[in-house]
Amino acid sequence: MKTAVLLPVYNPDEKFLRLCEELHKRGFKVVAVNDGSRERCDEFFRRASVFADVIGYKENKGKGFALKRGFEYIGNNLSDEVDYIVTADSDGQHAIEDIERVAKLTRKTDTIVLGMRDLSEKIPIKSRIGNDMSKIVYTIVTGVYLRDNQSGLRGFPVRLCMWLQDIPGNKYEYELNVLATAHKEGMKVTGIDIKTIYENNNKNTHFRPIKDTIRIQRSLWAYGLISALLYTLYMLTLSILVWFDIPHFFYWTIGIYVWVTAMHAVLNVFSAGIRHRQKISVVYYVTCSIKYIIATLIMMLFYYQEWFMLLGAAISLLVILVLSYVFGRSGILGKV
Repeated sequence: MKTAVLLPVYNPDEKFLRLCEELHKRGFKVVAVNDGSRERCDEFFRRASVFADVIGYKENKGKGFALKRGFEYIGNNLSDEVDYIVTADSDGQHAIEDIERVAKLTRKTDTIVLGMRDLSEKIPIKSRIGNDMSKIVYTIVTGVYLRDNQSGLRGFPVRLCMWLQDIPGNKYEYELNVLATAHKEGMKVTGIDIKTIYENNNKNTHFRPIKDTIRIQRSLWAYGLISALLYTLYMLTLSILVWFDIPHFFYWTIGIYVWVTAMHAVLNVFSAGIRHRQKISVVYYVTCSIKYIIATLIMMLFYYQEWFMLLGAAISLLVILVLSYVFGRSGILGKV
């Protein structure tokens, strides 16, 4: 069985042809998706067809759409020939050696693999803006720190083709949605260091720093907003119980915790549009439960000691954020 390399392609040049030829020589099954490139690029795709399966469409729809079309093609036509998939950029940003390393690690671990660049190096301002903003927002919203969550060099078992097609987003936000959804479903993501390559100061990139960054962060904030609203509802309900001195405070608190945790799971997981929901990991629910139980115990301590409840609420919120980060970094996605 082979590993397929999936290349979303828009307005390619000679680098695309050299990449297809070299990947073919090294034994990969290459699939190139023409994301509505200009007609002048047709010759590049014709020549690439010697080394790759070339599919596409006339209208430019975005990188996410191209990737999903590629996953669909591989799942429907190549599942008997390939068992793993590596996605890579077609503009020379990913070294052949790194593509091979990601492919080997994906096969070895049978997990999602994320190639991560060293973003502390000098990189073009156009790319740094998007990378830095995405990294900060992703950490705040999901509680998972990823040094490079926008890298397009990734590995997937072919069995995830249907899952990957279900994830929302047709442009650059799609790749971030893949990671966020994997986090919510308790999937492990294995990280591997790769080279940082920006040819010609990244002038040929199709990434628009402001518009595409806003599109990427919008999908993340939707996930974080649900968590924030549910936590606010949780704290308000507890405050009402304290204010009116409701009997059996402990039992009411545990009941509220169970209800909010269930709502959190329904809104954040089951609204994701994923077909294979029965495979959602119990780890997600366990970690969510631990966070809310600890927050509840802190609130109860402040209540029975007659301490300042607002301070207790602030401390419990901080504990939830810290635990989200710890669980997300080392428990849900692995140490990446």
